[in-house]
This record gives sequence, C-alpha cells and structure tokens, in this order.
Amino acid sequence: MSKAEATGTLDPKDKPLPPNGRPGTSGTELGLRANREKASSAFQRAQRAEQAYRAKRRATYAKNDIKAGMVYSLQVVRAGPAVFSEGVRVKRNAQKQKREAKRREKAAEKKRKLEEAIKKAEKAAGDEAGSAKAPAA
Repeated sequence: MSKAEATGTLDPKDKPLPPNGRPGTSGTELGLRANREKASSAFQRAQRAEQAYRAKRRATYAKNDIKAGMVYSLQVVRAGPAVFSEGVRVKRNAQKQKREAKRREKAAEKKRKLEEAIKKAEKAAGDEAGSAKAPAA
C-alpha cells in the first residue's frame, strides 16, 4: 500500500492524465492562479518602483529649487542697498524737478508783473506826453 492510499489523499503526480493528455481543470485553474499571482506581484513591484522613481525625481527637483532659491535670495540681499538707494535717488530727482518747476513758475510770474509794470509806465508816460500836447493845440 502506498503512502497516498494510506492517508486517503491523492498526490497530483500520482493522478493519471485524461485520455487527451492534458491536465484536468484543477491543473488549469492552478496554472491560471499562479499566472495571476505572478502578474499581480509584478504589477505591485512595478508600482512601487514607479513611486520610488517619482519620489526621487521630485526630491531632485526640490533640491535644485532650494539651491536656486538660496542663490537668488543671496543676490536679493546683496542688491537690497542698491534698490533702496535707487528709490531715494528717484525721490530726490522728483523733488528737485518739483522745486525747479516752482522756481520757473515764480520767475515767469515775476517777468509778467515786470512787463505789466513797464507797459503801465509807458502808457502813463504816453498819456502825460499826450495831455501835455493836447492843451497846446
């Protein structure tokens, strides 16, 4: 008596093949399950590898961005005084132009008043000369 007969279980190797030479449905089912499990584990490995690749790529970009940010921040700090002095210079120029415009306006007003005074004086001189000649006529 064989060991399989003694325990009451059949070993798949001891099982005779059907007449067509192919394993039974249970063999096909086992093969399909094994293929599915292999494919599933391969898919999971691929997903993990893809996630690791994405994480590594994002980390690389982040490191590069941090380095660039530090460089640009340093440049901003270095350029800060120049930016502030430029603002002061622009403000001073604006004030200077304002003062210059005011000065020109005052000079123009003074010139206009002088011209009016000269015209008045000429008119008064002309009226005096005209009134002096009129009674003599």
